[in-house]
Amino acid sequence: MIYQQTLARARPVFRTVSNPHFVGVVTDLINITTPVERDGDARPQAILVEQSANWTLPTHFHLQHQFQIFVAGGGTIGKHPIDALSVHYATPHTGYGPLISGDQGITYFTLRARSDIGAWYLPESRPHLKIQLPKQQAHGASVTPTVMLSTLTVASEEVVITPQAGGLAAWLMRVPPRQTVTAPVHAQGGGRFYVVTQGVMQIGDEALPPLSTVFVTADDDIAIVAGDAGLDVLVLQFPAAALVAVAD
Repeated sequence: MIYQQTLARARPVFRTVSNPHFVGVVTDLINITTPVERDGDARPQAILVEQSANWTLPTHFHLQHQFQIFVAGGGTIGKHPIDALSVHYATPHTGYGPLISGDQGITYFTLRARSDIGAWYLPESRPHLKIQLPKQQAHGASVTPTVMLSTLTVASEEVVITPQAGGLAAWLMRVPPRQTVTAPVHAQGGGRFYVVTQGVMQIGDEALPPLSTVFVTADDDIAIVAGDAGLDVLVLQFPAAALVAVAD
């Protein structure tokens, strides 16, 4: 199954959040909540988070596997600096952070193959942390947007997170105007998110501009089709374990 959404289409419905842990704006792009799908297979979740300037989101964990893609602003996540197109991945019950925004704030996607109910903050949530589960974080290699995207003549791929045996992997695909390519082949994973970072990605009759998201389940696939101006798109593959529910 394929789920797709543009930021412009999702933007009219957003949430302003102000609580002791987080201040900012949250926009749901993909958040499947119909009763039929809630009772069936895993449902994906794509959220755009705009964290206010000079704010510290405390160290916390989630119950599902997730990618975070930082698309604007800057700051730090733990000891790691955040630049535009930084990529972070964490497994369930893996504490990470704090996530500290700089003077321009931080804007980032949170992407999950299975939707999650929210953050569990540390140290107060430590009794709920499953210490027996393997813990993993991955910080993607620095990604540089393509200069003069429309002049590309040859498609290329850049490894962002080195492919791993369980299926985890991430790449940046650079595609010349009006060309079609396939994403890299790797071990069977738990589905893939595609995040348009520059140009336009064409899916059927729909042109997806920057900051659009697409989720493709593990039993499906899509071709990567660039629009008239070319395309940079992040391809983020979850490990197969991401399809297995982790109870709280």
